[in-house]
Amino acid sequence: MIEVRELKKEYRTGDFIQKALDGISVTFRDNEFVAVLGPSGSGKTTLLNILGGLDTADSGEIIINGTSTREYKSADWDTYRNHKIGFVFQSYNLIPHQTVRANVELAMTLTGVGAEERRTRAIEALEKVGLKGHENKKPSQLSGGQMQRVAIARALVNNPEIVLADEPTGALDTETGIQVMNLLQEIAKDRLVIMVTHNPALAEQYANRIITLKDGSILEDKKPVTTEELKTCARTRIGKSDAGAKTSMSFRTALSLSFSNLMSKKGRTALTAFAGSIGIIGIAAILALSNGVNGYIAKVEEDTLSSYPLTISKNAADISSMFAGMSGISKEKDKDTDKSKSSDAESVSG
Repeated sequence: MIEVRELKKEYRTGDFIQKALDGISVTFRDNEFVAVLGPSGSGKTTLLNILGGLDTADSGEIIINGTSTREYKSADWDTYRNHKIGFVFQSYNLIPHQTVRANVELAMTLTGVGAEERRTRAIEALEKVGLKGHENKKPSQLSGGQMQRVAIARALVNNPEIVLADEPTGALDTETGIQVMNLLQEIAKDRLVIMVTHNPALAEQYANRIITLKDGSILEDKKPVTTEELKTCARTRIGKSDAGAKTSMSFRTALSLSFSNLMSKKGRTALTAFAGSIGIIGIAAILALSNGVNGYIAKVEEDTLSSYPLTISKNAADISSMFAGMSGISKEKDKDTDKSKSSDAESVSG
């Protein structure tokens, strides 16, 4: 059971503040089909993203099987998203260059599942949604309804406790939309399915609980969880652990996915490699030219010095004689100065 308590979320653009969620509190049962209705901007998708761990609230908390998300660290959120949540998006979010089976297997790459088990579980999930025989097709070879069923198979392959569907029929025609809704209704028999939609008719026909939002608040909840149900859930939860397996990806799986992505765009990969090689060759050429010029300058200096050799000889200097000579010259200058002064004095007296 998931309890949402006083969730608030605001988006700021300059001085403008948009309240997406304004103190929402709601509790979801372990297995029910909940349709969330409301006009655009009422907070439906924001609520779904926060429940799925794709966004964070400004305040409030989510209680998941008795554990508050306030205590969650980054690794706990990763585990929660990988093992407890399955996402179904309006735009499918399939990888175009991967096969249908590979798209479904992708959901298990972080759960530590081996390659053979991934293949088996992916095929089983595709059979459940009616796509047996389409495993090796690319998404571009499927219709919109088939692609949405691939997305549902990907959401179910890890056997999550909660399936979150954001406008799953928004891009489909009426007949295909009904097929998808029947499938979600079947899924909701043994797990919680929360669907955001703009279509009240679909909600009334398929969901067993409808929550209407307006301006970030709950306007109406047609089948809220009762106090007695909360007490019963609390009693059954005693002693149960909510610990899940940690996310992990083997080096071999990571290498395989990287190689597959490189080979899917061979032209782009070749151009990138060619551009990189040009850069490396350019750097090597500049270094080689620099070394060659330095070597040439060194050789010219050596040849020039060998043509005009410098001779360095050792001569002893008699510093005392030098000082004596300088002293004699100074005395002679002093005598000349005295004589000049004497002659000037005699001239004045005469």
